Amino acid sequence: MQLGKYKKISNSLSKSLEDILREMYLDLNMSSIEIVNYFDIHLGIKITARSIQTKLKQYGLTRSPSDRFKLAIKKGRMDYAPRRKKIKSSELRKGITLKLRYEIFARDNFRCVLCGKTGQEELLVVDHIKPVTYGGDNQSANLRVLCRACNLGKKLYENEK
Repeated sequence: MQLGKYKKISNSLSKSLEDILREMYLDLNMSSIEIVNYFDIHLGIKITARSIQTKLKQYGLTRSPSDRFKLAIKKGRMDYAPRRKKIKSSELRKGITLKLRYEIFARDNFRCVLCGKTGQEELLVVDHIKPVTYGGDNQSANLRVLCRACNLGKKLYENEK
């Protein structure tokens, strides 16, 4: 039954079935379901996606894993978010020296730069403006004083992004 359908497809498009499938699957990046829909709509031939997949396998027509992944992203079947730059654990936290910590507190008048609370009202911490995991460093321009509540709120906000 399927052989007759394959012959009709070849005759309709004046090419061998292998050439047709190679062009549609590899060159045009059509999925087996899209090929089935094409044959149904344009040629009026109903054929199953499984039979197309079998023929593709029989002819040795396969995509590389990277091509399949890129195609899935392009067609919206997968999401891709680039990974953060990997940082060695030795680079991750060198620590902020006590001297630098004191300089930051003095520069910010021993107050939270966001809400203005003092160390008597709330525990104050030295915070990185650009996190170390995103390439920030321990330079004074990248540090600021925050109260514990503002620092926690900042972390919650960043996790929602």
